[in-house]
Amino acid sequence: ILYFIFGIWSGILGLSMSMIIRMELSMGGNLIGNDQIYNSIV
Repeated sequence: ILYFIFGIWSGILGLSMSMIIRMELSMGGNLIGNDQIYNSIV
């Protein structure tokens, strides 16, 4: 059960990070903040 919960949590976290990166790349602006935060996510 613990592996199942961790898998769901990791999937949600990865999905949210990928959506943030996609929004940042599609808008082309400073949505997240500065470049250091963006590079640490990537």
